Amino acid sequence: MITNLGTYVTDHVLRGACLCGKCFDHVENPENNQPGGHTVNLTFFEVAIKPLEIGDKEKFLELVRTQYPEWLDGKEHNYIEMGAQMGSQELALETIGLGHLLGAWKAFSPDTIFPYLPKEFKMNMAGHGMVSLLAKVEKDEAPIGCR
Repeated sequence: MITNLGTYVTDHVLRGACLCGKCFDHVENPENNQPGGHTVNLTFFEVAIKPLEIGDKEKFLELVRTQYPEWLDGKEHNYIEMGAQMGSQELALETIGLGHLLGAWKAFSPDTIFPYLPKEFKMNMAGHGMVSLLAKVEKDEAPIGCR
């Protein structure tokens, strides 16, 4: 039984090769090695749930609630903040992507918000922290004064 969110994410995520030209993904023809199927584009790379893996939204949320409950507070949290907490910005990005694909929250990136902008602009925006999650707060979980 997985009890660590990072392990759960690593076990369930397929990360596409970075196409920025500055990262060190050593994959031949990265354009041809992006994950297929249902993916979310986090600008730095795409994320999909591993083939033949069944993502469990409730198990994922249980791990988030136990380890990082503030991510479910209805506020936006970016990969830089999350990476500081998790010890890895790459893992934080993968977590944002997996949570989005499981329906735990909404992922935002320059590619999801501004797909028409030039790639260099989107990479610059992402590099400044503009890849984040926003979880919907359930009515009974809303802070007092917000109901």
